[in-house]
Amino acid sequence: MQLPAWPLIPVGDPTTLFTTAGMQQFKPYFTGLEVPEHKRVTTIQPCFRTPDIEEVGDLSHLTAFEMMGNFSFGDYFKSEIITWAYELLTKIYRIPNQNLHFSIFSEDEEAYDAWRSLGIEDAQIHRYGQDENYWFSGPTGPCGPDSEIFFDFTPDKGPENTDPAKQSDRFLEIWNLVFMQNLRDENGSFSELPKKNIDTGSGLERIAAVLQGKKSVFETDIFLPILKEASEILGNEHMEGTTSATTDYAIRAMSEHSRAATLLTGDGVVPSNEGRGYVLRRIIRRAIYLARREGLNEPFLPRLAEISINKLSPTYPHLNENLEFIMQAIGSEEDRFSRTLSAASQRLDRLINREQAAGSSNLSGEIAFELYDTYGLPLELTSEIAKTQGIQVDALGFQTALEDQRKRARQAAHFSDSETLPALSSLTQEHSTFTGYTHLEEDAEIATILKNGENSGPVTAGEDCEIILSTTPFYPEGGGQIGDRGIISSPQGVLEIKDTQQAGNAIVHQAHVIKGEISSGSSVVATVDQTHRFAAASNHTATHLLHSALRDVLGSHVRQQGSLVSAERFRFDFTHLEKIPEAALAEVQQLVNSKVRDNLEVAWRNSSYQEAVSEGALAFFGDKYGAEVRVVEIGPPGESFSMELCGGTHVDFTGRLGFVQILRETSVAAGSRRLEALSGFSAENYFSEQIKTLQNIANALSTTPAESEKRIHILLEELTDLREQTKKFERARASTQTEELKKSAEKIGETFIINAVVQDTDQAGLKVIADQLRSDLKQTVVLLATVRNGQVSFLCTVSHELVEQGLNAGDIVRSVAKIAGGGGGGRPELAEAGGGDASQLTNALKHGKDLITETLNK
Repeated sequence: MQLPAWPLIPVGDPTTLFTTAGMQQFKPYFTGLEVPEHKRVTTIQPCFRTPDIEEVGDLSHLTAFEMMGNFSFGDYFKSEIITWAYELLTKIYRIPNQNLHFSIFSEDEEAYDAWRSLGIEDAQIHRYGQDENYWFSGPTGPCGPDSEIFFDFTPDKGPENTDPAKQSDRFLEIWNLVFMQNLRDENGSFSELPKKNIDTGSGLERIAAVLQGKKSVFETDIFLPILKEASEILGNEHMEGTTSATTDYAIRAMSEHSRAATLLTGDGVVPSNEGRGYVLRRIIRRAIYLARREGLNEPFLPRLAEISINKLSPTYPHLNENLEFIMQAIGSEEDRFSRTLSAASQRLDRLINREQAAGSSNLSGEIAFELYDTYGLPLELTSEIAKTQGIQVDALGFQTALEDQRKRARQAAHFSDSETLPALSSLTQEHSTFTGYTHLEEDAEIATILKNGENSGPVTAGEDCEIILSTTPFYPEGGGQIGDRGIISSPQGVLEIKDTQQAGNAIVHQAHVIKGEISSGSSVVATVDQTHRFAAASNHTATHLLHSALRDVLGSHVRQQGSLVSAERFRFDFTHLEKIPEAALAEVQQLVNSKVRDNLEVAWRNSSYQEAVSEGALAFFGDKYGAEVRVVEIGPPGESFSMELCGGTHVDFTGRLGFVQILRETSVAAGSRRLEALSGFSAENYFSEQIKTLQNIANALSTTPAESEKRIHILLEELTDLREQTKKFERARASTQTEELKKSAEKIGETFIINAVVQDTDQAGLKVIADQLRSDLKQTVVLLATVRNGQVSFLCTVSHELVEQGLNAGDIVRSVAKIAGGGGGGRPELAEAGGGDASQLTNALKHGKDLITETLNK
């Protein structure tokens, strides 16, 4: 059975950043957690691996590739797959036997016998230890011995004394057959899987190289169009083989990284400083650096991305559907990094030269972090550049500096949903059974009482504590939705529940004892605050509607990146590269509210993860899903408006939301936007407040709300006219004052001195008058003052010629302001100051005139 590929982001598997193998989506089958619908399946799976990023640019290494695989879930096993693999290679692909070599796990006699039974020479079979021929899906999970198949480029040299695992110039691995029969746990122990399985992986790019007679994957028709475009962008003759080795390396890296970035962005990854986004940013910036090193200063990645999309979209049509988003995301990142790369490179070169001059071969982690934090230069790229000049970067020091920064920014939470409280390890009875999807009140027993995370005895009125119940209707914070509030009561006492959190498998109720006494083992009634729950549930349903509406209006590239669902309001973070136009935002809100008016049913059901995703349910990267998941569907089955995997609470029908109002849209980070919105009672209260405000404005304007906007525009026009008239009056008055001051000017030699108080103006007015005086009188010293609201303002200007003779406006105004109880300063040509004692104004100006005269007479 041919099954569709998984996205590059492993949905429901937070243990890995990317889909790294075809078997990843089948982990539940291999571990026996789920029963597969088909026992034999095949896939062609896009994969992304990070260990060899620094090697990309040589003839073989790739980060993104397509893995052809066939899988058996408790059906055929070792001898069958070995026989069929050999048949495909020799009879369908028509690869000669002498070109093939086979490696096996040193202890796997069954695999050895199977290959020998096909007539394979002993010299073509190679035994290796666990490091070479034992396959692991990750730190934990399914694993088993494997058999790798290699293509020999030079079989004429003979099979004797060969070592395919180490002779990469002669051999190319083209297929790996994994005999999955074990499971490795977190302690590193191995156990037998319930059923023996087969997982094989054959790289499409490598098979293409072999069948097309090429030594490198980059010479195949898979990469050739991208390679030609990269060569053309650099303006060289790479395709004719006349370029330098460094240029060839750059062209291959540019081509591979642009293709990989296209695939990642097409699956919803955007450049960032964390997780998957950091890896994407890293390969984009590496491609840019290598291109700049070859003298290319123009943008190029969108061009290569477009060629990549043209090549890949027949198989992956979503890339063409998201072409604009992909091009913009990659182009924006290129533009962002290009602006800082030159400064970063120069800074790094200086640092390397400094270390070399000092006889050092090490660059500190703190410096590497500075390059990352200031210029966005990834550690790995810094290390790669430094390595070419014999300098080693302290990666551990970098991580320490990075973690120090994160600690400063991090806000510690009281509980983590993955944290298991030590005090609960001794709790043997069943606890924390959640019934809140269907019940808001539940009879329960207090399993234990905690204070500050430790077991506690009875608690009495006025005390705060944490309560664990045997059964609870209280929803613990999760999936962005805040925890429930309410009351836990018994005949002996009453608890107010202020919040509910998840701690490992425990649901923890943050409680305050209102009255009486509560002790472990007490029978209680747990009652959720219905108003608070309904408001949160309304907002949670609204986020689902908003998500679907955003995808409909903006495109399928929109993916939830986070949310906060409270009783008062909700916010929703999602992938999008730019501010949403007002018209599009209005369309989103209209679409959401049309679904509210349609009063669609909000139904939920439990399903297997695979079944839910195959039906089109949206799942969120980084969330962990078990074998059984909860699917929340809005609208009729098969025609639903929204379908998501979700553990939160919701209303039964969308009509109960009343109305959804988007408040604002902002940027969270590069490639990530945030909407804040209201629904239900909060939206109703918001409109009531807005109407009240509008009525108050209308009353103040002596008009109606409907006429308020028109009236405001009229007033603004009148205000603009008044301001213009005021400016004309002030200019006229300033002109008159200037003429009067010119008449009062004193002259010492060729220098005019103006020392006066100007009425009815401010600091800006003083500057206008002083500029005009300086322009008209040329060689002049102007010292002006004015008083407003009891505060004195001074301004002094000195002509350039007089500055050279020793006059300094800053010194003058500072000395003058001091007498008026103030201070100030400025440049030798222009300075300003203020004072608080207006009664000293006359004395201050006299002092200023004396200071000017004294300096001129010298």
